Amino acid sequence: MQLTRLQVLAAGLIPAMVSARALSPRAVDCAFATTADAGATCESFAASWGQSVDELKKLNPGITCPNLDTSKTYCVIGTVTADPTSSSSSSSSLSTSTSTSTTLKTTTTTKISTTSSSTSASSSTTAAPAPSNSPAMPGLAANCDGFYKVASGDSCDTIASKNGITTTQFKTWNTEINAECSNLWLDYYVCVHVPGAAAPTISTKVTSTTAAPAPTNSPAMPGLAANCDGFYKVASGDSCDTIASKNSITTTQFKSWNTEINAECTNLWLGYYVCVHVPGAVTQKPTTTTKATSTSTTAPAATNSPQMPGIVSNCDGYHKVASGDQCGTIAAKYGITTDQFLSYNSYINAQCSNLWVDYYVCVHATPSPLMPGIANNCKRYHQVKSGDSCSSISSSAGITFNQFRQYNSQVNADCSNLWLGYYVCTGV
Repeated sequence: MQLTRLQVLAAGLIPAMVSARALSPRAVDCAFATTADAGATCESFAASWGQSVDELKKLNPGITCPNLDTSKTYCVIGTVTADPTSSSSSSSSLSTSTSTSTTLKTTTTTKISTTSSSTSASSSTTAAPAPSNSPAMPGLAANCDGFYKVASGDSCDTIASKNGITTTQFKTWNTEINAECSNLWLDYYVCVHVPGAAAPTISTKVTSTTAAPAPTNSPAMPGLAANCDGFYKVASGDSCDTIASKNSITTTQFKSWNTEINAECTNLWLGYYVCVHVPGAVTQKPTTTTKATSTSTTAPAATNSPQMPGIVSNCDGYHKVASGDQCGTIAAKYGITTDQFLSYNSYINAQCSNLWVDYYVCVHATPSPLMPGIANNCKRYHQVKSGDSCSSISSSAGITFNQFRQYNSQVNADCSNLWLGYYVCTGV
């Protein structure tokens, strides 16, 4: 592409850099240089940057082809200025300098104006990439599925921290960023996630009174609402609609609390947490109909809806969370331990800091299979293991043998009919 030097700079074809550097007064003003991969030739290297070999040679006077030296850097974006030429006519004299400019593999439309008259040449190519990751810096991982737009003041470390990854991961997925991270391009997109990427095992230093994220919401996708207090781990086959439905919210609510998820919902990260609740959010009642089966299990009654996520499937006792409730106080109210309460409600974290006011939690679950003759009001259970006896079970539960017999009326006096793997009652 032949453009005047003035037009190249005015058109802004050379990307703005976070750390800008002055152009030296020479025939080639290089904006970006990089090394060639092992085995690269002039032809393959030029093609990877959308250039011809002739354009590559103009940007790199003295380059030796066809094979390239991997220890050297080669200019791939820059301006080549030739000696000015002049011409004259009876009406005017025109002096121009021509330049050759190379660009990234974008699919923009370029208009070239040759004189001050209305004559112009234009050429167009295919449509530009989607706004979610365009324009992009060169060297992004081919399988990248998470992007971040470089802002003023950003560095590799801050970008990595914002997106829950390590600086090493970030540089691995953005191979054209140098070791000093001094060539980030302002307002261009970089890669911050690839499929299957492992969450970093780094510790977060807490500098305020806000507690570090609990294990129940880490790793989290970027763009979650700052006041999010309910999380969901993305599973295989999930979509925005199914996640919203599972958590009794609308798809619009879900997207408003997860701003980095695109309109098509095609960039959910498997195994990462998304936001499904914020304080004061109004939830919707499920609109699906539960088909009745021949078993004794029924759909949740209106008295235990809405429910917090993570409740065990065999729950048959519920409590509506009130302001000021704690896991310990709820457990004590229903005669169970805090550990039992947490086992019935797997979503609630160990600090019990994510209870949802006015939502139902589980306070009783009948295990299966049960020994016959168990008390109807049983609240604590023990699964019979090899070597158990009535005495050992009673002692472990802090009850007497007679109490154990009362709670389990079908167990005989010599305790010879305990059923291995079945549950017996140890508290009412």
